[in-house]
Amino acid sequence: MGFVVPQLEVRDVAAAQAYYREVLGFEVLWIWLDGYGAVGRGEIELFFIREDEPSPSVTAAFVDDADAIYAEYRANGAEIVEDIEDKPWAMREFTIRDPDGNRFRIGHGDTPASELPEMTVFD
Repeated sequence: MGFVVPQLEVRDVAAAQAYYREVLGFEVLWIWLDGYGAVGRGEIELFFIREDEPSPSVTAAFVDDADAIYAEYRANGAEIVEDIEDKPWAMREFTIRDPDGNRFRIGHGDTPASELPEMTVFD
């Protein structure tokens, strides 16, 4: 396997693409009819599918500098549902929610999993 692309349910694909472009700094990649579309930023690509009653999902994104992304998203008016903080699992992260309820946990960490306390690491 090489590449995973989350598919998020949204009420309006074009509106979701506009939000991700204007608030979260993504580039609109494509839209097909009004039911499907995609955005991307760096190595992250997201697909959207139109649903009348979206079922929100949670996606984790790993970045080089969570504090910089946090400052950018806060300045752009993103809904931050969990402020940035150091987590016990050696991640510095925060959580945002998009207008359709999809959540993104965004963070960075430099500690290898094998060095974390109380964690089982499988080789």
